[in-house]
Amino acid sequence: MHAQLVGQRIRAAREEIGLTQLQLADRMQVSQPVIAALEAGRGNPTVGQLAAVAEALQVGLDVEFPVLPGTPRAGVVVAP
Repeated sequence: MHAQLVGQRIRAAREEIGLTQLQLADRMQVSQPVIAALEAGRGNPTVGQLAAVAEALQVGLDVEFPVLPGTPRAGVVVAP
């Protein structure tokens, strides 16, 4: 579920600036099938992949880690 939502957001951001999957792949120095897989929500992207996407799209990378029941309240936001 989370990977699909991330993929949808990547696709929307890419389309918003008018890039094709191939152009985004070139910016990230990966193959186009990697971008297709990310956008389709296949697998779980690493933090490094997400950072590379954010840099290539020139957008911020905001990540919030949910707190599990019974653990101290904590949150982390990462932004360039």
